[in-house]
Amino acid sequence: MARNLLKREESYAVHALLNIAENPGTTAAEISSQLEMPAAFMAKVLRKLVNAGFIESKMGRGGGVVLRVEPEEVTLLDVIEGVSGPVVLDACQLKQACVTQRRKGHCNLKVAWISATLDIRERLASVSLAQLSDAPPGDR
Repeated sequence: MARNLLKREESYAVHALLNIAENPGTTAAEISSQLEMPAAFMAKVLRKLVNAGFIESKMGRGGGVVLRVEPEEVTLLDVIEGVSGPVVLDACQLKQACVTQRRKGHCNLKVAWISATLDIRERLASVSLAQLSDAPPGDR
């Protein structure tokens, strides 16, 4: 059975931002419906995107959700970290000395985690929302 590396809310956030880029002024309910995602969970994700500064929600007639950022300037890494915090494969790599290092004086696994994390971060940082969006540049 496959296991996702991304949390569900991270994936929803990317999909929601692409939907908003392609449909400026759309509503949270429309996003939820179009992406076939639970409305309550989508609302939580949209709040995180507002708090991270990616979108704003305008109430009332003519309102809706719009981007506050340029899709060319926002990467997958930006979105994931905006929703969940820093991307790392294992929390041990953030420690000055993990349990293995304290026990053996070194940790080969930590080196592998750091290398893989750097590769993943680099890949995610190389893809912008604009590259993924079907919206013509002038319509975003």
